[in-house]
Amino acid sequence: MTRKREAAAVVLISIGLLILLEPFVGFFTIVALVLLLIGVLGLRRGRMRQGYICLASGIGLLLLDHIMLLFGIVLISLGWFYIRANKAHHGHKHRTQQNFVRTSQHNRDPWMLQSTSSWHVIGDIDYDLSLAIADESDTVLYFHGIIGDLDFTIPEEYGVEIEANVLFGQIGFNSDYRTGTQRRQGIWNRVEWQSPNYGTSVQRVKLVVFYVAGDLNIRLSA
Repeated sequence: MTRKREAAAVVLISIGLLILLEPFVGFFTIVALVLLLIGVLGLRRGRMRQGYICLASGIGLLLLDHIMLLFGIVLISLGWFYIRANKAHHGHKHRTQQNFVRTSQHNRDPWMLQSTSSWHVIGDIDYDLSLAIADESDTVLYFHGIIGDLDFTIPEEYGVEIEANVLFGQIGFNSDYRTGTQRRQGIWNRVEWQSPNYGTSVQRVKLVVFYVAGDLNIRLSA
């Protein structure tokens, strides 16, 4: 589809939404839905910057007009986190963290790697496991949030298991450090993968990620 036709399609759909929804919802809600539509189309066509800006603007307007919707999303996310965290760790001991904003950068100096469950509304995570000092042979890292930017670098000697879900955004992942990163972008991006050496590795890590909107990058390194 050419850009002109794509723009015309968005305009037609927008007008249709205005006509259909105007008797039931307010002006700001309609504008928010239109921005969300443009954002989703942008992500599906690889225009990530435009897509994220429109999505963020649409979500912001929607939440301003429906503050209880935000409260409901947060409660549902937190409840789902508690259910999934116990399942991810199989009842084993782990650290649990809940923050509105979570920033964690472990990419320059040695750091202690421990099984962790972390929930937040907004997250900025950057972990380089080649610098990590593992506290145990099997580690589970579970990150659950609304909006996030996450980067993980994992050395090839680790046995790795990945369960990643991003509803809106993209996942970049290379199952072989010698190949380029493969990207899944748009709506409902999912990666399930286990390294061939998972059962025989001395050090194993399981990475579980769930975000409503986010940019997740997982790199396996030599």
